[in-house]
Amino acid sequence: MEEILPLLEEYFGDWKSPSSAIPQKQINEVSLPHAGRLLLVDRPGSPQSLILAAHIAPPSGAENNIEIETMNDIIGGVYSARVNQNLRVDKQWSYGAWTLLPNARGQRPWLVYAPVQSDQTAAAIAELQGEFERFLASQPATREERDKIVRSSVFSLPGQYETNDAVLGTLLDNQRFGRADDYAETLKSRFEAVDLESVQAAAEQVIHPFRLTWVIVGDRQQIQQSLEDLQLAPIELMDADGNPLNP
Repeated sequence: MEEILPLLEEYFGDWKSPSSAIPQKQINEVSLPHAGRLLLVDRPGSPQSLILAAHIAPPSGAENNIEIETMNDIIGGVYSARVNQNLRVDKQWSYGAWTLLPNARGQRPWLVYAPVQSDQTAAAIAELQGEFERFLASQPATREERDKIVRSSVFSLPGQYETNDAVLGTLLDNQRFGRADDYAETLKSRFEAVDLESVQAAAEQVIHPFRLTWVIVGDRQQIQQSLEDLQLAPIELMDADGNPLNP
């Protein structure tokens, strides 16, 4: 402190805040679409298809964010999750299939990501839809799945705060998402308090399989007919630059 305070006074001591009000970000809330969409981006000659899908989800600062993150890890957030075990491990159609929840102050996307071999594009989408529907109804999260994710989350906590930069990032995230300064200290107990009922509630809150916007990048000649046979939504055709194509 004896060294840094004189430097701060020298360079910033005469700084005065502007008289204008501090600008505020406009973070609006939007509703889910009433129905899903299917956009097919034609990439002739592509040996595989990239499956992307998304709709909005609650912000990172949601009160039940731990439950939401745990739920997402079970369905698609880690290697052992259901969608990766289905498309990569069991069927070997993909090098990896995931569901993702990037952080945001406002609503954030719940994303589905699955590059697959071209001839299994429609079948992979059907499998993804099936996984989501079963997760919500006939095959909810199991005790074993819950315990595995909670153990992993708790055991990884010490490594997340090893550096000053990591601690600073946590403090900034607390400010960004409206969390208490002791949020990190409460994480172990928060993870351990997650139960199957709260995981199911998070799934019903976040996952809406028939309101997803699907973007499929691949060879139209190979995959369009099978996508039409899915009857997921009317196909909107685009070229690789995003320009509309005629059916």
